[in-house]
Amino acid sequence: MYAQEENVLQTKIDKYLESKDFDHASISISVIDIESGDLLAGVNPDMSVIPASSLKILTTLSGIELLGEDFQFETKIRYDGVLSEDGTLKGNIYIEGGGDPTFGSARFKQEMAFEKLMERMAQSIVKKGITCVEGMIIADESIFSSFPISPSWQWNDLGNYYATGAWGVNINENQYSIIFNKRGVVGKRPKLVYHYPYIPELEFSNEVVVDSSHTGDQAYIFGGPYNYYKRIVGTIPQGKTNFTIKGSIPDPPLFAAFLLSEELNQLGIQTEGYETLIHADRKANQRKDIVKVESPFLEEIARKANFESNNLYCESILKSTGLKKRGQASGQNGIAAIRGLLRKYKIDHGSLNMEDGSGLSARNNVSSQLLAEFLQKYCNDNGTETTCSYLPKAGAQGTVRGLLRSSKARGKVWMKSGSMNRVTSYTGIMQDASNNWKTFSVIINGYTVKGSAMRSRVEKIIDYIYKY
Repeated sequence: MYAQEENVLQTKIDKYLESKDFDHASISISVIDIESGDLLAGVNPDMSVIPASSLKILTTLSGIELLGEDFQFETKIRYDGVLSEDGTLKGNIYIEGGGDPTFGSARFKQEMAFEKLMERMAQSIVKKGITCVEGMIIADESIFSSFPISPSWQWNDLGNYYATGAWGVNINENQYSIIFNKRGVVGKRPKLVYHYPYIPELEFSNEVVVDSSHTGDQAYIFGGPYNYYKRIVGTIPQGKTNFTIKGSIPDPPLFAAFLLSEELNQLGIQTEGYETLIHADRKANQRKDIVKVESPFLEEIARKANFESNNLYCESILKSTGLKKRGQASGQNGIAAIRGLLRKYKIDHGSLNMEDGSGLSARNNVSSQLLAEFLQKYCNDNGTETTCSYLPKAGAQGTVRGLLRSSKARGKVWMKSGSMNRVTSYTGIMQDASNNWKTFSVIINGYTVKGSAMRSRVEKIIDYIYKY
């Protein structure tokens, strides 16, 4: 426990942690006054523990600080070679990626969904006067110089929608849907009806079984990047309608090139196929522009990442931060840039071991003190109201809308949640019962009770932080 001058909040937290639910758990708690920077209460504040998605705060807010809130990702459609008067292009058409995680996503605007976006891009090629392509459709993904996923992500995550990784060209948030008919008998295999969108060469081994109706989604897709044979295991709940699970596209840049090639073929523009470009092309500056697609502003993307706990958005922000500050778009360079910001804030980052930008890796470690202090310094630099706007309001928004509903703290707490097996964390900002502003981080690892029980326990701790 953290030894400090006796105060009511510290006493309440210490007493509460005597519950058997916390036996065997590793606990790190920090509560900091925003104005003074004083540690108001703490339990092992410097202990390095697994933060899960609370780490997204560090990635998104650092990205806004280092890239700028009005930063936009860009994807360009360009061509090389010679375009003759009859419309024949003796060269290639490129989807030149900028690492935009929202490219072809309907999350912000429906008209940006990948089907409509590809149609628009094909029409732009037609307007350029191109009627035939004696070359390839090439997705240039070379902007991101590292492997799309973190090396420490778990194998059982990689085939699923939340572990798509960040590519130089992303499309439809790198996801596809698998639809099952779940009307079958419990213990029997449900029919895999179809998957959408169609991805060439993608195959499935359906090993899913139907379970009772209350069990929820317990199905997992195995098979990581570039793997087109996916094994689906686990259970889905019995019911009267179809049931959907989501997977990660094996090679999003190649899929984007395929989509554009297909769209052009439907318009009667023939191509010689499609492929990807992984390494930088020294002649890329000789390409000619057709059209450019810009993402929403970074502040909007960061807000979505925190409200909806979007891993892809965070990984793209991390790599782009590395490109801006260190000249190479990799996760490690992004992490180095974040460490530089922590040094600027004069925050001890010895507790930080950062493996990714999203918190998906179980090898991420950080102390509650670092996260709470980072938020406190960020509020002082950028304003508390602005900083709160990047986090969901507990009891009302995002992944924390179901929390604090019966607490007087509801409407006064903005925070990011994090969870994985035996990990629960909440990090955020609050205006307490005395109208004082605090930052806090509560991270608990290794407990043996159910996750729902621990969430209720942590809600009580947050309620104490609000009251006292």
